[in-house]
Amino acid sequence: MKIFKTINTELGETSYPIILGRGIIDNIANYIKEFTNNTKVVIVTDSFFQRTLAKKVYDSCSRAEYEVFLISMNAGKGNKNIHEVLKIFGLMEENNIARDSTLIAIGGGVIGDLVGFVASTWLRGMNLVHIPTTLMAMVDSSVGGKVAINFRKTINAIGNYYHPRLNLIDIDLVDSLSDRDFYSGLAEVIKCAIINDKLLFNYLIDNHELIVKKSSEHLVHCISRSLEIKIEHVKGDVRESGKRLLLNYGHTLGHSIEISTEINSDEYYRHGEGVSIGIMAVAYIAEKYFNLTNELYKSFEKIFLMYNLPVYVNSLEVGYEREYVITECIKNVHKDKKRLNNNLRLILTSEIGNARVYDDVPISLINEAFNHIIK
Repeated sequence: MKIFKTINTELGETSYPIILGRGIIDNIANYIKEFTNNTKVVIVTDSFFQRTLAKKVYDSCSRAEYEVFLISMNAGKGNKNIHEVLKIFGLMEENNIARDSTLIAIGGGVIGDLVGFVASTWLRGMNLVHIPTTLMAMVDSSVGGKVAINFRKTINAIGNYYHPRLNLIDIDLVDSLSDRDFYSGLAEVIKCAIINDKLLFNYLIDNHELIVKKSSEHLVHCISRSLEIKIEHVKGDVRESGKRLLLNYGHTLGHSIEISTEINSDEYYRHGEGVSIGIMAVAYIAEKYFNLTNELYKSFEKIFLMYNLPVYVNSLEVGYEREYVITECIKNVHKDKKRLNNNLRLILTSEIGNARVYDDVPISLINEAFNHIIK
């Protein structure tokens, strides 16, 4: 076991540690003892990890004489719903799980969101531990307190803000990711660099070879710096009324692209891939109308391509006609909660580290960006 870094997350209303290391999962029982005397633990895991990582956590807690309960579920986006929540509630009621018991989420963003929602609502709030298993979850969804489930066709319709007692980020888990999932997670790191940190942006370019080789030193730097940026934006704005909004850079148009290119409700683009295309779409708007230089636009394009991330939608590759994809993207943006009449709130930047919220970007510019970015 090796701990590389501990980040103390101070958000004003709450605080908790984020521990980054290799092989740190084996020590989880000792971490739990630091915040509760209750010896009941409920583990909710992605079924992919049921016999590996979840078993390791289960065995570690059992050796420490915890009474452990395990629930496995499919981590597909379609399972982030009230039915899965009720299954967990049922197990917890049957086994008299108290609010000072501990709920452990092992998985990516879907598991983290769903289990976080359960923790926030069971007996008005219980102990929560995140063990994110994807790079995307490590740098994004496991931090910031957003927890939610979908309702029918509405994404994150039922949700809350709720923070864990502990976030364990084991770099060993990054080694097992597919290249595509690894690069998708790096899209969030690149986003953090663009909105806040030119040094990180340059670091990602200068250390490309070592980062893709998953060097511990370089992964820890990328993950920890992204977390620090996110914490800085969340602190004092947990409910997203001010600077936290900047973390949505590229997401509004990117999300529209993700759902508009789904095939039979299955994603074509990973979330990070949607973000990279979304960033290039808003960069197009910024270059044309908000003083982003062509040189900087090209540097955004270069860094995404360097990490095998898409910079435009290839309609033929997706399997849809170009006009259909454009129409769907525009239709989905019109449903966005950030729309006001014929304007949309967007995050734009004219230089790295200087992202701003614009409340009145005309929908006509959004349509133009989609026409540019969808080939």
